[in-house]
Amino acid sequence: MCARKATDLTNYFSQAKQSQQLSEAEEELQQLKAEIEKLRSQGSAELEAQLATLRSQLQARAGIQQILLEDIQPNPEQPRQTFLPESIESMSHSLAKDGQLQPIILIQREKLVIFDGERRWRSARALGWQTMLAVIIPEPASLHRKALLTSLHREDLNPLDKAEAILRELAANTDPASQDIPRILSTVVRRLNAQKRMNSVASLITADSAAQQQGLDALELSEPEKSVLALLLDLQLNPASVDANIFPMLSLPEDLKAAIRSGLKGVHAMALQKLSAKNLGLSEEEAQSIRANTIQKVMAEKLSATATRKLVAEVIALQAQSSASVTKVKSVSIEVNRLQKLSLESLKQAEVSQLMEFQQVLRQKLVEIEEVLKQK
Repeated sequence: MCARKATDLTNYFSQAKQSQQLSEAEEELQQLKAEIEKLRSQGSAELEAQLATLRSQLQARAGIQQILLEDIQPNPEQPRQTFLPESIESMSHSLAKDGQLQPIILIQREKLVIFDGERRWRSARALGWQTMLAVIIPEPASLHRKALLTSLHREDLNPLDKAEAILRELAANTDPASQDIPRILSTVVRRLNAQKRMNSVASLITADSAAQQQGLDALELSEPEKSVLALLLDLQLNPASVDANIFPMLSLPEDLKAAIRSGLKGVHAMALQKLSAKNLGLSEEEAQSIRANTIQKVMAEKLSATATRKLVAEVIALQAQSSASVTKVKSVSIEVNRLQKLSLESLKQAEVSQLMEFQQVLRQKLVEIEEVLKQK
């Protein structure tokens, strides 16, 4: 098994050809981008320093330009779909105070598309800037994959954005339809866990492609299972972790997905999904109302995951008590209605012994009612 080693981009840059011919420059830029994506996917500690070197090299090849913000558009294949207002505000403050310290990277299409730097672009628009510093590169092959790799291992990428981006990449590069992929992954992970072979899959994350393929071949997988696991490993993701912590985001109710995009943590959303119509014994509309109030409390008070789970349990218990009380009230109302429906004709047709027994029961109930009324 061969562990991957981060490429030394400094040496790579120093050997780059100095030709100014467009074709050679484009090829060189593609190689530079490929190297930086490899570093990003490996989460290399050297990444930020190498990024600075990359930007210098891009500047030498293409030059930093002042680009009109109105000529720039976001990358539709950007894995990050969530840009919290406080994040934009923080970046806007930094831009206003210190200016733009690094150029954004754009891809040349009919319009200029952002490859790296969308948060800075959004913040500049919020500040009312007209232009930004940028370098322009040719469009990389497999744009979504490269954009995914730039974002995938960043801690601030929320789990819903991550889940949707991974699913999109799997659907584009494997045979199973997107709606079947989470089920296929869950099935194979459960089976390999039962066989105590899941650890061998996890050990393949840092292996090279040949070792990964060899390891998967030994597991007797179906072709869809193998293709899904192979791509996750190629992205340096643990399939078991994706199954347990990332793909569950895809099945959350829409209100919880919206809350995640507004800043709710994934672990909190997983706890809050227990406030379902079934668990609460309510209609979906009523359950959603309770979830909305609970979400607001969790976010406003910045509750921990443990405190959120405790709150959810309390809400469910309180609703159970309320439902039991309503049930008791309903049962009394039902008996009152039944008694009111007992007609005079029915009483006349009853035997004397039956009427006497009924009278005795009514007297006893009246005594009990009086006792309850005194207590209230």
